[in-house]
Amino acid sequence: MSQALSPTAPLPSTAVTGTALVTTGHGGVEVMQLEQRVTPAPAPGEVRVRLRAAAFNHLDLWVRKGIPADHWPVPMVPCADGAGEIDAVGEGVPDVPHLRPGARVAVYPVLSCGHCTRCREAQPQLCRSFGLLGEHVDGCAQTYRNLPASQVLPLPEALSFEEGASMPTTFITAWHMLTDRARVQPGETVLVHGAGSGVGSAGVQVAKLLGARVIATVRRDRDELRAIELGADRVLRTDDGDWPRHARRACPGGVHVVFEHVGAATWDGSVRALQRGGRLVTCGATAGHEVTLNLRKIFFHSIEVLGSTMGTRREFERVLTLTAQGRLVPVVGAVRPLSEGAEAMTLLEDRAVFGKVVLQIP
Repeated sequence: MSQALSPTAPLPSTAVTGTALVTTGHGGVEVMQLEQRVTPAPAPGEVRVRLRAAAFNHLDLWVRKGIPADHWPVPMVPCADGAGEIDAVGEGVPDVPHLRPGARVAVYPVLSCGHCTRCREAQPQLCRSFGLLGEHVDGCAQTYRNLPASQVLPLPEALSFEEGASMPTTFITAWHMLTDRARVQPGETVLVHGAGSGVGSAGVQVAKLLGARVIATVRRDRDELRAIELGADRVLRTDDGDWPRHARRACPGGVHVVFEHVGAATWDGSVRALQRGGRLVTCGATAGHEVTLNLRKIFFHSIEVLGSTMGTRREFERVLTLTAQGRLVPVVGAVRPLSEGAEAMTLLEDRAVFGKVVLQIP
């Protein structure tokens, strides 16, 4: 893990100095500060990654604000997602191409114990020690980061560092939600909320790849065409209060699956848009986490409500392979230098761009 630089401390010959964007406390963007950090040589089993790009998620807003639960530790380097090059290798790291100095890699952001029953069953998101970079330990918005060798994967040559950094959390989450949890089948209709967000833009593509008919929701005129370009068959506006009825008209009887991550603002309509036996899968609550639930509709219509958090390393490998084949496309909405990290975070907070907000690390 990176350490704050002491101006009087001697630097080990194998240490390197870089810059980190740091959430120094809870509050507005003024708490986001640049600091110099020293990163030591990687420990046994670790690699040191020279990060070239990192991407924001809504999690970074929660950590900065200290909500919805005031347990976020600070100071904290944000960004679970990153991409870069192997800079140094610790003892015991396997001698394979993507773990050699200079290799291009993407970061798998999930933390787990690695040895419990859940981890052995390739379900790290259910491990009692589950966590994420940028939430429990420092993330990728810094020049260097030591990581276990198992947390880096080869970045396809077709992807830039910015594209590689835009993918991990959103695409792993969307893939796990739609394949493992919602079990989407060809020919089903999937309603994907927030197609202009990182996870929503991934959800549209994954649902389409699985053979589903996709109805996407957006909040702005300019996002409608982008959603269609990603694969949406129909686009609804959530500022139209009749969108649940429009969804049911588009799929008589209601949609098979709702891809939720908005929360309170769309929850009731999401449940109403489902057909009998439908599935609602949710990974977040960016517009509020407290909702009401009509239990009569849930049990009488045999509706499934499925929670989902992140996904497995193998799922990330699958996503990267599909991206290398051009079957999934990273959606980068804005790129800013690390030095403008605080301003870049406002783009995410204001929902000002379609897709991911990415930081370049020069």
